[in-house]
Amino acid sequence: MIRVFRVVVMIVALSLASVLLPLTALAQEATPAPECVTTTPEENEALVAMYWDEAVWGAQGVIDEIVAPDEVHHWGIGGDTSSFEAISERWALFNAAFPDLEFSVDLVAAEGDLAATLWTATGTHAGEWQGIAATDREVTWRGANVFRFACGLIVESWGEADHLGLRAQLGASDVPALAATPSGIAAGAGMNTSPAATPCANDSAEANVALARRWTEDVFTGRNLDALDDMLDSDAVHHSSTFPDAQGSDAVKAALGRLLDAFPDMNLTVDATVADGDLVVSRWSGTGTNDGSWLGMEPTGVAVDITGINIYRIACGKIVESWSTTNALQQLQQLNEGATQATPTG
Repeated sequence: MIRVFRVVVMIVALSLASVLLPLTALAQEATPAPECVTTTPEENEALVAMYWDEAVWGAQGVIDEIVAPDEVHHWGIGGDTSSFEAISERWALFNAAFPDLEFSVDLVAAEGDLAATLWTATGTHAGEWQGIAATDREVTWRGANVFRFACGLIVESWGEADHLGLRAQLGASDVPALAATPSGIAAGAGMNTSPAATPCANDSAEANVALARRWTEDVFTGRNLDALDDMLDSDAVHHSSTFPDAQGSDAVKAALGRLLDAFPDMNLTVDATVADGDLVVSRWSGTGTNDGSWLGMEPTGVAVDITGINIYRIACGKIVESWSTTNALQQLQQLNEGATQATPTG
């Protein structure tokens, strides 16, 4: 009897094992990954502000608590990096060249998993920078970044900065004639600012984004400068990284028209937008062939890759103020390289 009982127990145990083992395997497969905390747009705004506070990195920095170990950083010049160590090495070059480097955040916007900043940098050129020996000059330049967050960390970022204007301030000999005289913030003259505009009740993020996209898609790719007439406030101010501030529809049209003359086949695409209150940030990219004069240079016939970040302040369906930062230095390098390759050698 005991023997039979043992057999029955063994049969039941085997039967249970045949049922429980698959269930155990399923349970193991279903074990959730470590909790990923999703940050809010407001929290992301605070994090990107902290990012610039910690830009001068040291042993005491907390930047590694903000940036993911495998963050992909699109610098706008000098190639991308894809690790925290590579980012730190790139920043170390800045800090060696400008030991007193400081950043101030001028504008910040956040939506979903994206946050963007417009910033101003100041520093003294006390070390070699991009082949330029120390000049001890105090310099100021502006830039913009878009950051993508996941699990409370920056996992990807895109940056554009006025590197061409910075080289001009440092006296570089390779800067085109019209960029060799710093203007606006680079010259320390500050910015023209459009009068404060009162938002309208029917303003919406969707309408603001649609308006911002028209700047890229209608004005540039569509070559329709007249579209600006109903896009801009009468006192609108445009701050560009490659030419002096332009105020009013006619002045903005003239400035953008010179860019279209320089790259007549310019074709741009909006890659991402961030809408926050009266601000819209647009990250864009495209191509253009240099068939006209650009910054005082003769046409080269060279096709270049163009990237940039624009920020628009919008009220009552009109753009009242805008900022544009592009990869102008990288464009110049592409033009010079292409022209050199096209020059007969003998």
